Amino acid sequence: MHAKQVLVCLASVLVLGSLQVIAASETENKTGEFVATKEWQVIAEGQAIPKGLHVRINLQTGLKEAKLLDENERGTALQSQPEDQKDQDENEPLALDFKPDIIEESIRRVKEKKKSYAELRKAYKEFQKNFRTDGELIIQLIDQYRNFSKTPLESEMRSKLDCLENLEYLLHQIDNALMFIDNGGLDDVLLPIVVNDTNISLRVSAMRVLGSLASNNPKAQIKVFEKNFGSHLAQILTSSGNAGEISAALHAFGALLRKFPLAQQRVLSTSGTQALIKVLRSPEVELRSKAKAVTLISDLVLEKRSVLEASKDAPEAASTMAQYVLLEFEPWLQSQGYCPALDSVLAKDFLHLLEQPEVVEQFATALDTTQDLCIASWSQSSSLRHALLTIRNRYANSKDEYRLEVSQVLSKLCERLFNKPKHTEL
Repeated sequence: MHAKQVLVCLASVLVLGSLQVIAASETENKTGEFVATKEWQVIAEGQAIPKGLHVRINLQTGLKEAKLLDENERGTALQSQPEDQKDQDENEPLALDFKPDIIEESIRRVKEKKKSYAELRKAYKEFQKNFRTDGELIIQLIDQYRNFSKTPLESEMRSKLDCLENLEYLLHQIDNALMFIDNGGLDDVLLPIVVNDTNISLRVSAMRVLGSLASNNPKAQIKVFEKNFGSHLAQILTSSGNAGEISAALHAFGALLRKFPLAQQRVLSTSGTQALIKVLRSPEVELRSKAKAVTLISDLVLEKRSVLEASKDAPEAASTMAQYVLLEFEPWLQSQGYCPALDSVLAKDFLHLLEQPEVVEQFATALDTTQDLCIASWSQSSSLRHALLTIRNRYANSKDEYRLEVSQVLSKLCERLFNKPKHTEL
């Protein structure tokens, strides 16, 4: 690297160190005229200097100095040390030459960076002081909820909802959900709300938290099952007429039951299946919630089929297969009137479905999954056939790509349901 480049790099580093010295000179004369000579003189902070001088920073003192240009330096305002000065007297201070505007800009930038660094350090210390791990936040939220009064004021109600909203976000993570359970969250927070609280907003939020912590979390599912949440959720599905509450209950119900054959066996064999059919039959329940219910039914039917099919090639899965073999979900659906209930929903509400293609697709999937269970009645239902063909024809004439895809699904479904010989029982 050239000697000049090395010196420039050193100057950049040392400018920061020289700020204190420069600051000390701020009290010196700022208005007096600088009279240049052939000798180096210190330039006071803020003091104007004539153009055409030789300017440097003295690296021993950190001060700016200037002098008249020598004869061999005239013609340029920025000159490096002459070669013959490399062997200068060791007692002479080492210095670097710069244009005045370059010096001022360098100092300004250093001061700005120093200020920004101080602000960053302050912000970081504030962050460290307020930082909490997920575990600490969860414990704090549980304690906060315990300290609320049982008959809260309106302000406390808002705080309770905020607390539950934060928990819903945190408990998607498996470890966080288990920490919540281990610290009494099910007993002290969720169970009292789901079972006893009369405030619908709180019950909805609590069931969303329940669904969040149980989704794809087998250990959490077991704990939720042991606290008998299944029957409590079934009761809400059976008795509630509130759309938000039913939607939240279906979410939590599905999170508990999916991939958990023991819970399916215990809950669906009693009130669980009846609750799902009640959702389909209720005129107060909106179509989106009914679509959620049939999607859960369809998923559970497919889950059992998939496990039994996979177990043929995996003998080690025999214990899991045994649990599903005991499930008699399809017979329970038949006994509770699933087939006529779904037929009735589509026959009565198909006009409302015309503008909801995503909901139509959910119903079509459920029809396809459970057609073997209901083929005897559905194949003879003129009202169901009319509903499906009407929706199919409307979507087939649409310019919307998604509706066209759904119309193709419905065409295949109608072909399987209605273009076969009538089913006759033996």
